[in-house]
Order: sequence, then structure tokens, then C-alpha cells
Amino acid sequence: MALKDGYDTGRLIHKLDKRITEYFNFKYSLDDFTVSGLVLTEDIDVGTRENVLAYLKVLHRIGKVKGFSPVAYDCFEDIGSFCLDGNSNSVRFRIYDLASLLEHQLQKIDSDRKKIKSFVRGAQGILRAEVQLTKQRAVRIYTDAADVSGQIAELSANCQDIFMDIVRHIIPFGDFYKKDKVLEIVRKEVTDTILRRKMLRLLALIPEKRSLYLAQKAMKCRDVEKVMDMFAKINVSPVTISKRHKIKYIKNIYAYFNDRIIAKMRVV
Repeated sequence: MALKDGYDTGRLIHKLDKRITEYFNFKYSLDDFTVSGLVLTEDIDVGTRENVLAYLKVLHRIGKVKGFSPVAYDCFEDIGSFCLDGNSNSVRFRIYDLASLLEHQLQKIDSDRKKIKSFVRGAQGILRAEVQLTKQRAVRIYTDAADVSGQIAELSANCQDIFMDIVRHIIPFGDFYKKDKVLEIVRKEVTDTILRRKMLRLLALIPEKRSLYLAQKAMKCRDVEKVMDMFAKINVSPVTISKRHKIKYIKNIYAYFNDRIIAKMRVV
């Protein structure tokens, strides 16, 4: 069941229930089934293919995240992407170059090539982000409704919060810079000497550990959230752009989000 912006959830639930009862000759209704998964999708327009690849390069430097591990999918082979699978929470996160994926699909089909080509043109400069809840237990964290129709209604009402809850857990807030520039900003903007020292320590550890989360663990700091809050306050990400990357600055990815976050929600 796919839902898009501007949908009337109640009307769609009623229509789905009607179709199910008719299909099964009134033996079953919607509430005889279970919600076993949820897919939330947002298309982020960052302008150009170059910007898409720039974001993916810097996001890869996040590395391992608490509760998640980087994973490679066959469907994204040779396609710019950053994918994480939950270690035990039945959550997946994927962000990828949408135009590149469509181009890859175009090579495999013979029919409707003109239609796919038009989709490819429209997808230039688009980062597609997906949050997937893959099992019922993950879905139940975000809804306590007893029946399926109630669960769909609650998930629809809260889909923006669900999406952002998981994205914020993975991607730190702030603009991306080269490490030297971040060091300069931290030394200039943070007056608390103890906090500044911890922030500089984290910046040194991230390249060494190749993971923001592992760097945080290595700090053995009880108030690591305070450190991250300060990075967010000065609008600087602790994950920095590689020295090998020609770009010196990448805009805070959260600046592209607005009041309407979710482009599409799919219940399975």
C-alpha cells in the first residue's frame, strides 16, 4: 500500500478494506492481516550529479553507526550509495544516486525506454533516501494501535517523525568542511576549553577509526551528546571532507528538508 503527499488516509484505508473483503468474498477484512513492514522515501534535490556524488562521498565517512553496520547491495553495484543495515533492530537506511539507479535499470529493459529516459532526466541531482522497517517488531515501536487500520493511520500521521528519528541517528547535523577548516571554526567559536578539547579530540579520532561512532567510543566520554550538540549549534559536522576531494564545502543536508519531508510511504 503506497501513500503519497496529499492523500486522504481514511479514504484509502476504507478503499483497501473494501477491496480485500470483496476479493476474499467477505471472508477476510483489512484487520485480519498484519503490518509487517514500512518504507519511507524522500527525494532530496541537491541540484547536480556532482553534488549528489559529493554528499555520498562524505556520508561514507560516517562509517559504522550505533546499532547499524555498512552493507553493500547487489542492486547498487556501480551506483553511488550509502547503505546501513540494523544489527538487530530490523531497520535499513539507504541513500543513493537516483539517476544512476534509473540509468542502470534502463540498460536492462527493452520496453518503455523513452519513459525511463524521461525519469532519468527528472532524477538528475536527486539523492533518494529510504528508511525501511523490515519486521513487525520494528513497526510496533512506532504504533500501539491494536488493528491494522489504526496502525496504518498512526504510521501515516507520524511518518515524518519516524523518518527523521532514524536519519538524525545516522547523519550528524551541520555543514561539511575540510578538517583544517573545521578545526579553525571550533577553535574560534567554542569558548568552553574542556568542551573544545573534546571536540578537537573527536575530529582527530574519526579518520583514525573510520567511523564517527567508533571515534565516539574511543573518546570514553560520558557527555559525548554534549559534544555533538555543540557541533550542531555551530552548524558544523564532525565528519569532514576527504583531503583527496576537490570540494571544500558541502551544505548541511538538513537544509534541504522542509515541513513536508516524506515523498512516499509504503506499508507492507
